[in-house]
Amino acid sequence: MATPLNLSVIKAFRILNAFEYAGEKLNLAQLTRRLDMNVATTHRFLLTLQAVGAVVKTPGGEYELGLLLADLGGKVSVVDVMNSICTPHVEHLAQRFGETIHAGILDHDMVYYVAKGEVPRSLTMVTHIGKRLPAYCTGLGAALMSTLEDDELQRCIARQAFEPFTDKTTRDAPALLEKLRQTRERGYAIDDEEVEVGLRCVAVPIPDRSGQLRAAISLSAPSTRLDQAKIEEVAQALGEHARLIGEELAARP
Repeated sequence: MATPLNLSVIKAFRILNAFEYAGEKLNLAQLTRRLDMNVATTHRFLLTLQAVGAVVKTPGGEYELGLLLADLGGKVSVVDVMNSICTPHVEHLAQRFGETIHAGILDHDMVYYVAKGEVPRSLTMVTHIGKRLPAYCTGLGAALMSTLEDDELQRCIARQAFEPFTDKTTRDAPALLEKLRQTRERGYAIDDEEVEVGLRCVAVPIPDRSGQLRAAISLSAPSTRLDQAKIEEVAQALGEHARLIGEELAARP
């Protein structure tokens, strides 16, 4: 007797296939009509797909494909390539500075971590490859958004929740735009205790000749170990490795 198919898996992929292209936004009613499924079932599956990162819910209540399963082959290969290229660099920088180093890409309105380097002395951070954090209040997020064209930037800002993590968290669009202006002017972004009190972060965008991939690299450390002089030193080192990573990316198909 043949093993029966798992109908829940089939329904989940039907929902993902209902999106005709990456970036298309559909609300619950549109999805139920397109799938000919009832509202309760569709909503239940969307909650699960959202939890694993296969779809993203916008502030307006619409859904769009997330990094996990959007354009499956291409999206996964991007993460794999970024991890293989960035890992030696983040590990080298972690050893050099004795702090936590991350590399990340922009996935809609979130920062998606693709590589991490740390040493025993570094501040323990609850992060891992595949983890997502908001873009509006993180160093990586500011570095990533600083590379966006105006139209794309406005769409990204519109999706930000602006929920406060600390008293220093960026709270609104004007404050975020000012932070991005400063980031472009000096060439690096700073998260000054926006996500966690006592934690400071410096981030630099990774150049991409194609203009398609938004990536950045960062160092996180206790604010007591990251004064302005150290920030300048770190930013220069991050910039050098960002350039090397960009060159390696350009050499990959």
